[in-house]
Amino acid sequence: MVHFCSKIIHKGTLYDIYSIGGVYIMGQIIVGIADMKVGSGSDELVTYALGSCVGVCMYDETVQAGGMLHAMLPKSGMHTELANSYKYVDTGIIQLYRLLCRRGAGIGRIKAKIIGGARMFGFGISATSAMAADIGTLNIRETKKYLLKLGVPITAEMTGGSTGRTVYFIACTGEVTIRTTENQRFVI
Repeated sequence: MVHFCSKIIHKGTLYDIYSIGGVYIMGQIIVGIADMKVGSGSDELVTYALGSCVGVCMYDETVQAGGMLHAMLPKSGMHTELANSYKYVDTGIIQLYRLLCRRGAGIGRIKAKIIGGARMFGFGISATSAMAADIGTLNIRETKKYLLKLGVPITAEMTGGSTGRTVYFIACTGEVTIRTTENQRFVI
């Protein structure tokens, strides 16, 4: 039987600790909004409440390492001094790619799965506000553009729609499990 025991912070990363038959194991690495984390081995990275935001899961099975970005907006624009580069798709993807490469991931071996980009705020708005309301589509477009620039293939995606998603990502295999706000479960 698995029992949740506690939460710890180790080197700036929040972990859940579980007990299985009296043996303590590291659990989930929580990726917040406008956040990015990496893991290795059987680490499970989790992000909650992906709506119009985009989740980018990048991994290299050879070195059993992966990372997840939860970005809110497509472009950093004119922000020359970014307080948080993970808030934006364009800067966050580059940061995640560089960090995976520093951890031994190979150029040409890194793959990606993308999730999110839903249209959450499109109800009852004027035509002039339509572009701002469809930030999810812009996030997905920018994600695909930057992954292509980096030469990172997208092996699976679950994007668009109008539902929120929680994402569970296994760093070493690239397996992604998605739970929707309608209690549907998908594995990509």
